[in-house]
Amino acid sequence: MNNSNPYFNELADIHVEIQALFDGSADHGALERIMARFAPQFTMVMPSGLALDHAGLRAIFTKLNGARPGSQITIRDMEIVSEYPSGAVVKYREYQRDSAGNANVRRSTAVLELDAHGKVTWRHLQETFCTE
Repeated sequence: MNNSNPYFNELADIHVEIQALFDGSADHGALERIMARFAPQFTMVMPSGLALDHAGLRAIFTKLNGARPGSQITIRDMEIVSEYPSGAVVKYREYQRDSAGNANVRRSTAVLELDAHGKVTWRHLQETFCTE
């Protein structure tokens, strides 16, 4: 991973926080910190095809808070698809596993915004289940 790439850093950082939220080890303010990373206009297409907005994403994270003990999330194959002054489109593979033996792999494409202060915000995310 390129440590100077704000998009790759964001991918790594947010998935550490989401993993802690899922496995129940996150602190009380974790959900709010995670949600602050997403633009109010955020949209997502889940692997099932279900479309979510910011409120729908909050509902999913609230439901999964502590629901996946032993959760592990690994991000691989990060790549910039397109980069421009106000953001980038990135793709990556996400590997999820929990202590119950549930596992999945997702190919994901994200539209990330970058503000004048270097803060990265999620604008859109598309996830698709796949095999390795």
